[in-house]
Amino acid sequence: MPDDLGMTSNLDVAVTEDQRARAARVVAATAADAGECAELLAMLGLTPEVGLRKQHSRAA
Repeated sequence: MPDDLGMTSNLDVAVTEDQRARAARVVAATAADAGECAELLAMLGLTPEVGLRKQHSRAA
């Protein structure tokens, strides 16, 4: 049964951590300023920390 927006409840909404990080980086790269970036990230349910790249340590 559709909700108020016409969406059905059986949609696959699983989003990987990598997808969330890439989305945050795209928003940061295209936002006009920090305020707009923060607003857009909030709309997507993301935080700036999500877009940080994880540091991988290399074996010597």
